[in-house]
Amino acid sequence: LTMDHVVPVARGGRSVKGNVVPACRACNRGKSFLTPAEQILATLENQQEENP
Repeated sequence: LTMDHVVPVARGGRSVKGNVVPACRACNRGKSFLTPAEQILATLENQQEENP
């Protein structure tokens, strides 16, 4: 497991208790600089494009 920032460091997030969650390496990389809500929307958009 890796340490994932809910608000990414690139967007001002800090390594504090309320902003850090465990995530598998692939999920952490896939989320990149997105917030969880943005990641969910991106996933849904990708699914729509693949299955019109």
